Amino acid sequence: MKILLITTLYPGYEGQSRKEKSYALHYFVKDWVSLGHEVKVVKVWPKYPSLFNFFEKGKKATSHKHDQKFFLEGVEVNRVSITKFPKLEYSNTDIQKARNKILKIISDGFHPNIVVCHMFNPSLFIANEIKKDINTPLVLTMHQSDVNHLRNYKKRFNRFTSIMNNIDSIGFRSSALKLKFEELKLDHERTFVIPSGIEEKLIINETLLREKGNSPIKTIFVAASLIKLKNIDVLIRAFDRISSEKNIVLKIAGDGPEREKLVKLMNSVDSKDKIEFLGFLNREQVLDEMQKSDIFAMVSSPETFGLVYLEAMAKGCITIGSKGEGIDGVIQDGINGFLCEPRNVNELTSVLNKSLMLEENQKKIIVKNALSTARNMTQKQLSSHYLEVVEQTIIKFQNT
Repeated sequence: MKILLITTLYPGYEGQSRKEKSYALHYFVKDWVSLGHEVKVVKVWPKYPSLFNFFEKGKKATSHKHDQKFFLEGVEVNRVSITKFPKLEYSNTDIQKARNKILKIISDGFHPNIVVCHMFNPSLFIANEIKKDINTPLVLTMHQSDVNHLRNYKKRFNRFTSIMNNIDSIGFRSSALKLKFEELKLDHERTFVIPSGIEEKLIINETLLREKGNSPIKTIFVAASLIKLKNIDVLIRAFDRISSEKNIVLKIAGDGPEREKLVKLMNSVDSKDKIEFLGFLNREQVLDEMQKSDIFAMVSSPETFGLVYLEAMAKGCITIGSKGEGIDGVIQDGINGFLCEPRNVNELTSVLNKSLMLEENQKKIIVKNALSTARNMTQKQLSSHYLEVVEQTIIKFQNT
């Protein structure tokens, strides 16, 4: 099968930091290639006119504004630039220019069986033109910001709905996101949910799991960029309410613009001696901290999915996530973890207390269920599921 992937979400050059750009889609594509499928990735690169170069975002965009083909772990990636004016929609002229560049990329005998795109602006608008040119099915997978844009920008909503019938399947990065899409009174015949998965090797082994299960709860942990939407201040306030008579600590891994405010908040609460800021940790260090911790709590909002929750579940943590966000549905409240309203300090206090007061058998059941969830959501399993959706979309398109 030949797959053309068009998205703004792929790494745009060799060695691009994972802090700067998510590699989540790359893991799907890498699995597809390993299974023998041929994939060409088009990384859409918004570039700003030179008069905007004094902005940091403009400078970064300019640094890689030239189109380029490169390979990322065996995956062919074609960076295609498109002119972007801040706060304005992409013009039809620029959409057509990007389309022409992509047609040239696939003119070397690569005729896609399907076009897949992530993020609709401008990827979908470009992909829709390609679909018309080569008569092939089109899959769109939507992220949190897509639904936010549909909700908040009428022009973008109208532009999307005008071509929605050209999309053969619509995917969502979480069940909660699919519900938010449906709340906009939008409906589509073929939809699916495709979150990211974890590496199977991350799942805690039985020996370490037994050790955790037989030990009292001592450590609450969170790993996140220290930005407002992660709601770390809510966690600090809730922890402060429960920690006075308990032998527990809160460890916070991460860095970001909210760090100074959060440290100031920590120093103002009674439990300040039980709270530790670990600073930025790399992925391996985060996973190591998870394995040593008992509870992972993060009530961020908005959150498309949050792979970190699934990793915490795989490491044997009692995991607390946000109601109505991407992890809701993966975490089932009281069964394999707990859910909490994102900005509700009282509710998070109650949920933390409930987690700390679990009887040993209850704790083991929740952790066991969480591990079962993690085992059923490995990256390879989800990559195969995504591929099945793609194949079924092709079959339906050919039979129509």
